[in-house]
Amino acid sequence: MTILSFHSVSKSYGDHQILEQVSFAVHSGNRAALVGANGAGKSTILRLIMNLEEPDEGEVSLINGITIGYLPQTLKTSESISIRQYIYDAQKELHVLQRRMNELTDIMTTAKGTELTASLAEYSRVSSRFEQRGGYDIEYRTRLVMEGLGIGNLHEERRLSTLSGGQQTRVGLAALLIETPDLLLLDEPTNHLDAQALNWLENYLSEYPGTVLMSSHDRQFLNRTVNLIIEVDDYKHKCTEYSGNYDSYKASKRKELLKWEEDYNRQQEEMTQLRERMSERGRQVNHNRPPTDNDKFAKHFFRGRVQNAISKKVRDAETKLERLQNSQIPVPPKPLAFHLRFYPESQQEEMAMHVSEVSKSYDGKNPVFCCIELSVEVGSRLLITGPNGSGKSTLLHILAGQMVPDTGTVHLAEGIKVGYLEQGTQSTRHGSASFGAAKTVIEAYRFDRTGYEEDLIAELLASNLFRQEEIHKPLLALSPGQFRKLQLARLLSSGANLLIIDEPTNHLSPELMDQLEEALRQFSGPVIVVSHDRRFIEQFEGTEYRLHEGKLTRIP
Repeated sequence: MTILSFHSVSKSYGDHQILEQVSFAVHSGNRAALVGANGAGKSTILRLIMNLEEPDEGEVSLINGITIGYLPQTLKTSESISIRQYIYDAQKELHVLQRRMNELTDIMTTAKGTELTASLAEYSRVSSRFEQRGGYDIEYRTRLVMEGLGIGNLHEERRLSTLSGGQQTRVGLAALLIETPDLLLLDEPTNHLDAQALNWLENYLSEYPGTVLMSSHDRQFLNRTVNLIIEVDDYKHKCTEYSGNYDSYKASKRKELLKWEEDYNRQQEEMTQLRERMSERGRQVNHNRPPTDNDKFAKHFFRGRVQNAISKKVRDAETKLERLQNSQIPVPPKPLAFHLRFYPESQQEEMAMHVSEVSKSYDGKNPVFCCIELSVEVGSRLLITGPNGSGKSTLLHILAGQMVPDTGTVHLAEGIKVGYLEQGTQSTRHGSASFGAAKTVIEAYRFDRTGYEEDLIAELLASNLFRQEEIHKPLLALSPGQFRKLQLARLLSSGANLLIIDEPTNHLSPELMDQLEEALRQFSGPVIVVSHDRRFIEQFEGTEYRLHEGKLTRIP
């Protein structure tokens, strides 16, 4: 049964097209995920379903009578509402059903005949719906969900406005899961969840009794929870459905790309052959060997017949070539793993970096970390993990030379050039710390670099991270994902031979994450990475260090 469908839906904001003639369907029981780059339109699709926005064209259809629960990326609540009241308000239908059951119970105590029969029939329908929505175990489910999401210790009378953004998101998610709507819409539900809460949510959603449609960049989460992938293509502004989880989607994409490349190469070869045939026939028309006798009539007659036959073949080839050119297959995109390469400059020493007795505090009293010792060999891979607030980003700032430690030294070997991809996007977008006075994509890309603008534009386009129409786009108009791609493009072209990367997969689409990981594997210099991405950590080939309680410890 189709519970949700898009029929030729288009949506744009000013001159920026987001969706164009998009059609897809979600069936009852599906656990579906929207995947695509930031700004591709995933959140827009969820808002269209919730009727928070109107499509420019087309229709969004929902089956009649279903309940919908929606979790946006940022929760908007009343300043005074408490956790208990917020969760209670999310169960409106359950409260309506329970009140009606109580009313019918009272009616049936005195009703007779047809009135009693009708009341019994309605009570059966209402109680079945109440049971289906989990009304009989609401208290148990509330405790289960709150504990599972790591917010069971919050006092129920505490106001939501006093919670952190991450805690608010968890409360919002908890309220939806307790409510158990028929259609659950989640926009990046894994944001602000630690490993324990993620594992719990994966198990919970895998057995969810309703239908789920979510947007997520977490590849492992998608693998463990969904059975349908809906790709939102930010180039074509279309949606394509793929059955299965994220790995199944990746396999299908590889097959599609292979067929695309084969079809493109076949068409290019055919067009080349047609051009060669036209050229050869043209030469034959102009260089026909004349008859050996002096019969002028025969000479012109036979020459004319040959020229007409050759001209017809040339015209036929021209027609076919024109037809192929009018329906020319686009050049297949080159995967970032093959197109984007780090070009490290030569390294002369075996030890690229040595860190000795490094300490840092912000108040001069309580150190974030102290006495950090670290040796980075040429070609080594170092992964730094640790809880939020442990100082991982601060340590990378110091290693990259962006911050001075309170004590200790960071020594770079001769010839080492550091490339640094910092975690933040918002601060650098509105400040000028990274790109000076740059206001557009190309100005930011060429900041502090030499070379002709035309060459740098060609270089940026060759990275396959930006399109021609985005080159002069204002920085302030970039989404977090687009800004992250700009940072990445600069890193890839920096010629660095030591990479320091803070949360490399933040704000990137799952497909781009995969390709970035492959590019990093092919990089010949040392890499120091901080990451919370479980799939990235699982596939990382190198040495793990954990920063916790001010100490950096190597994990055996």
